[in-house]
Amino acid sequence: MPITLPYGRWPSALSPTLAAQMKVSASNLRSLGSDLFWIEGRPELGGRRVVVRWSDGGTPEIISPGDLSLSSRVHEYGGGEMAVVDHDGLLVVGVRASDQALVAFRPGDRAEAVLCAPTAGRALGDLAPVPGAPWVLAVSEEGVGGRTERSVVAVSLNHQPPITIREGRDFFAGAKVAPGGDALVWSCWDHPAMPWEASEVWWAPVVDEASMTLGEPIKLAGGPDGPAGYPAFDDDGSVVMIAEIEGWARPVRWRLGGPLERLGDEGVEFGCPLWVLGEVQLVAGGGRLVAVEHRDGLTRVVDVGDGSSLTLDLEATAVSGLALASGDVAWLGPTPTRLGAVARMRRWGAGERTVIPLGPRSPLDDRDVSLPVAVAAEGGDGRRIHGLLYRPSSNIATGPEGVAPPVVVFCHGGPTGQARAGFDATIQLLTSRGFAVVAANYAGSTGYGAAYRHRLDGAWGIADVADCVDLVAWLGALGEVDPDRAAIRGSSAGGFTALLGVTTGAFRGAVSWYGVANLLTLAESTHDFESHYLDTLVGPLPSAVGRYVERSPVSRAEEMTGAVLLLQGLDDPVVPPEQAETMAAALRARGQEVELITFEGESHGFRRLETLVAAFDAEIAFYERHLCHEAPVRGR
Repeated sequence: MPITLPYGRWPSALSPTLAAQMKVSASNLRSLGSDLFWIEGRPELGGRRVVVRWSDGGTPEIISPGDLSLSSRVHEYGGGEMAVVDHDGLLVVGVRASDQALVAFRPGDRAEAVLCAPTAGRALGDLAPVPGAPWVLAVSEEGVGGRTERSVVAVSLNHQPPITIREGRDFFAGAKVAPGGDALVWSCWDHPAMPWEASEVWWAPVVDEASMTLGEPIKLAGGPDGPAGYPAFDDDGSVVMIAEIEGWARPVRWRLGGPLERLGDEGVEFGCPLWVLGEVQLVAGGGRLVAVEHRDGLTRVVDVGDGSSLTLDLEATAVSGLALASGDVAWLGPTPTRLGAVARMRRWGAGERTVIPLGPRSPLDDRDVSLPVAVAAEGGDGRRIHGLLYRPSSNIATGPEGVAPPVVVFCHGGPTGQARAGFDATIQLLTSRGFAVVAANYAGSTGYGAAYRHRLDGAWGIADVADCVDLVAWLGALGEVDPDRAAIRGSSAGGFTALLGVTTGAFRGAVSWYGVANLLTLAESTHDFESHYLDTLVGPLPSAVGRYVERSPVSRAEEMTGAVLLLQGLDDPVVPPEQAETMAAALRARGQEVELITFEGESHGFRRLETLVAAFDAEIAFYERHLCHEAPVRGR
């Protein structure tokens, strides 16, 4: 029978339209002097990504000209599409989204100037300035003879031909020149590894700055025994980076001729997987080494420059970027009440800070916002399962005493990603309507050490699904959620886990946002960056072809006992629309309840306001239809 509670009609509930408007994306936090810069995308801009400058003491303003949008296609996921340099004054260099040309502009320009003309099949990303020289470093990706080749190039700010600095490896990232211009550092790796499996950090002297000629390179850290990445230079020319040592990713320092110096606390994870280029997880300068630390599912900013961890009491609950600006520490990330904010601290630890919120403020007041609670469940075999629990908003009555709320499990993408604490409009859409949400950090998630991440090796579609099932059961036994009224949802790789979740009988339904449904076709059609990713998660082809078929949701439609909602962009190059279409056809052929909604012009990740509103409306209606039924009274 229908539940008596008015789900979806709470006066304080977040509306799908406002939730969509709050989906502001921000990345590429950079600095020049005391000014901060970032790239911002807003749903109302129709996918356009603009450059914002925040001068200390002023108001943030868009400074990119006209209809210019910056976005890189390197690795398909892009990143690092902007560098800010002092070249006869402020100059912003960026990758034009429409054609991957490298362009430059100054605030007030009516149009951008082209530094590097577009070339068919070539993309640039991961831009970095060269101190005191008219160059910008970039990772170049180009299709050559049926294969993809990458290199580190230097692009002239004076319209000279680009110079290739490093080549010969499958992938490059994080190239930077020392403050004195006398050395270069970079990370690289090769197929079949992903960067968090075997990336390396290298250093080489610059023997001729005019031609960017390098001397004999030295490998500093990384490889199959433990990856390393996010290299940067300190003021004294030493190299800092994040390297996996004894199972944990942590900051280290290298000085010429010396060993690696370990920094930061033992047994906690620093940094994050390098899905997107240009992310900054540690910054050095002015006597500080500031890094992003993950501890028990929560994110902190710490100064490990002297070997100790000074925790910053910050508004953000998940940090995605760092910068130093004239001695200030700045960070980018969500807060408890907003999807994003940029903040700066003037005196470390003194509380003198300014926070600039991004996007509209949530109408939910403090008591309406559901804050994350880190949980560590115990599976049936005693294994640990991590996640974040968001209880229904505290100011709404969720039912008679003893009735636990329905629950939706959120599966993050990757799957080598992490559910991070912080305001998420999708989560608040549900908690403000009386649903509980569990953001699962199942096997394979980062932030909990290498052993936890490697639990997914060869077990994608098994270990992650089992962890989601056991996490709901464990929370149900505590009376936090009603395990008999549970649904599961996810995007991309998370959609794969969600679809397989409804084969277990533990969930009434699954929602997949551009999720993987067929592993074989994914392996055949996916882009070069991920072309061997499934070797680790499932097994190498062709020897493991049977496993690919067995694990694919499209092969297991007859086992699915819950309803399914599929949301898919028709221009998605990562998970093509055929994945959702074949999944829907397989379910219909077996008489299962399925709805497929497609969106013209959307890629891997929805960006348009009208798309997000329609998707949110459909998802909320799906949960209200399938989870809002009377449940037996459970003791708390």
